[in-house]
Amino acid sequence: MENIQYAEELVREFLVFRGFTNTLKTFESELGTDIGKGFQVDKILDLIFSVYVPKFQAEKLIGLLSFFKKCFSSASETVLIATLSKLEVSILRYYIAHAIQSGRRDKVVDLFEMNGNEFLQRGKDWTAWFAIPYIKNPNLDPEFRIYFSKEWYEALRLSVRNFFSEIFNGTHILQSNSYIYNII
Repeated sequence: MENIQYAEELVREFLVFRGFTNTLKTFESELGTDIGKGFQVDKILDLIFSVYVPKFQAEKLIGLLSFFKKCFSSASETVLIATLSKLEVSILRYYIAHAIQSGRRDKVVDLFEMNGNEFLQRGKDWTAWFAIPYIKNPNLDPEFRIYFSKEWYEALRLSVRNFFSEIFNGTHILQSNSYIYNII
């Protein structure tokens, strides 16, 4: 985290030195809407589990997860990408379960209309999920029952926390993009 703040200060210093005041204003504004939330794990968890999922903001949720996948796009980080992809599937399934529990089956249908083809390209294990908006009590169905349990949700949240904590506490993203420091 200190590395990120240091890099931000370097950028500010450079912009002031060069007299790029409009760019500095834009930079400050962009920092206020930082999609990565400054790589603070608790803020990212709140964004996922307290904002995007409960407010049914599927596109923002998918956008956030895609953003993090892009951060780990180098060939040496295939394990991170694979782990994040598995977590993404679980988060999306939690989104679906939450929508069903909240009586918002329409949000599940919307999610599948917008992203269904992409989900199917990821794997056949999504096929059964397309029926979930039309199942009377999916929380009782053996295929889906686990995704409606509090224990599964808590395990998912802990897994997401552990993943991002491991990545951000080691400032892995900045280390993998260390060429930025060489340029500055």
